[in-house]
Amino acid sequence: MADLAFDAVIIGGGNKGLLLAMYLMKYGGMSVGIFERRHEVGGCLATEESAAPGFRGNTHAHMILAMYYLPMWRDFPEFWEYGCRLDQPLCSAGFVFQNNETALSIYSHKHDPLQERTARQIGRFSKKDADRWLKLASLDRSMEYQRVQVDMIFNPAEFRTDPAILNRQIEVFPKLVEAGFAPDSLVLMASSKHMIQEWFESPELQTCILRFAATSLNDVNEGGWGAWIMGYAAYLPAIGFTPGGTHMIAHAAHQMLVHMGCKFYTHSEVDKVIIDNGAATGIRLTNGSRIKANKIVVSAGLSPRQLCFDLVGREYIDPVLARRIELLEQNFGCAMLYTFAINEAPSYKAEAFNPDIHGCDWLGMAPNASADRVARECTYHRMGMWPPFEDYIPTVNCYSLGDPSYAPPGKHVVQNEQLAPRADRHTEREWLQIKERYADELVRIWQQHAPNMTWDNVIAVDTNSPYDNLRMRNLAPDGNTAGLERNYWQVDANRPTPELANHRTPIKNLYATGACWHLGGNAGASESYNCYKIIAKDLNLAKPWEEPDKKEPDSLVDQLTRIKKRVEEYAKTMKGM
Repeated sequence: MADLAFDAVIIGGGNKGLLLAMYLMKYGGMSVGIFERRHEVGGCLATEESAAPGFRGNTHAHMILAMYYLPMWRDFPEFWEYGCRLDQPLCSAGFVFQNNETALSIYSHKHDPLQERTARQIGRFSKKDADRWLKLASLDRSMEYQRVQVDMIFNPAEFRTDPAILNRQIEVFPKLVEAGFAPDSLVLMASSKHMIQEWFESPELQTCILRFAATSLNDVNEGGWGAWIMGYAAYLPAIGFTPGGTHMIAHAAHQMLVHMGCKFYTHSEVDKVIIDNGAATGIRLTNGSRIKANKIVVSAGLSPRQLCFDLVGREYIDPVLARRIELLEQNFGCAMLYTFAINEAPSYKAEAFNPDIHGCDWLGMAPNASADRVARECTYHRMGMWPPFEDYIPTVNCYSLGDPSYAPPGKHVVQNEQLAPRADRHTEREWLQIKERYADELVRIWQQHAPNMTWDNVIAVDTNSPYDNLRMRNLAPDGNTAGLERNYWQVDANRPTPELANHRTPIKNLYATGACWHLGGNAGASESYNCYKIIAKDLNLAKPWEEPDKKEPDSLVDQLTRIKKRVEEYAKTMKGM
């Protein structure tokens, strides 16, 4: 006899499970129970006073883009008011260079919607690049381009074969040609580095775009990413953050789900999916409790290995699929993610060149502008090695400059990210030494750019490495922040494998989603929304995207415009408080 019963049982209370539950309850009319191994829900949407009391640090996801939650804001209009908000500083991205104390600033959509200010800064390095940047910005604002973006992000693989979606890809082609980004055979086959060096001539802009690509889990040396890198470049002005920390998004989802009647069970580790006659009928917890699923079971956030080998069992998995799961690559995307509690915000030498770089959201630091340096860092990372010290290209985010709630009055918090070897390359003892060493190395680099960033300015630091990520079992065994690499054969219809890409599993009524599914590698809603689309199709549930005023992709493109305006309005509201 079952101890509990729900229409839908969700394994994992991370952001993918929370957002999917919202759809299953509101539009699917289901009762939902969420079972989470850890002490709280939220997953990668985690904000902790980790470095020191009063200093908030986002321990996993920290950069948030307006594109992430478009369906959620459309279908749950109150989600913003509950806490799923977005804000942007003056500069959303940028780079400082030590050799000549210059800086490149990319102004945010909020402060530079036409990207004219950004073009003027790029023009200080290359007039040609400034002109091309304006063309890219114009392309990014076009309805044709945004429709294709929405189509590709918020549809599962089998939906993306719809002739209407293919026609919209054809419709955007003239816009790509006009902007100078025609996707010819070379673009489709080349590496990110190759195409950026073809499209832009200034090493400063090349470095900024390529380093953001690496942050986005793209090995810039790998072929097949030429067309994608244009999209990464267009995203730079879109980078933002969540006021109060990314955990506010999890809080918002949790509060709404509680009001809907969702039940949450933390400290509840799932041992097995219960399978009867080839169909999932519930789950068994490690304490022996049995939970009945009247309709579906969903694995939300677990890795393909956990799903197929641990929860289901190899005896149910086709040998070809099993081998593909065993061969999934998880190396590229491991990182050091540190949080510094500091007295004074970093004051960069390059502020003399451009004062606006001071409050930059995502800021890279390099000895000099060099696409090759980013490529070398990716090469070392691919080999599971630390690059030479002179090739370090760390990035930092000082969110407390844009949102004082991140730190006590007059103080600041800065987060750092840099590629690092996967967890199994070192022992626990070695990682303890590495974490201390890297903190010293980072401060040495920081001082070269911002002289006030000495250890005397540091109150405390929280060190987070790929080894520390192993506390999240779905990130094992490598500690990859996205679960899986985003290499060319593990994206789109191949993520995580063709057999699993559409969120169905070999077991009837068992579905799966998470960072290892498309789009993957961010804290957005695409994995949850796309999973619901498949479930709604299979079970004939309500489909909000078919409602007259929610036809896609236009309703989501319209939502993006609304959110950009809302960010501006929110900033004005906060300024008056």
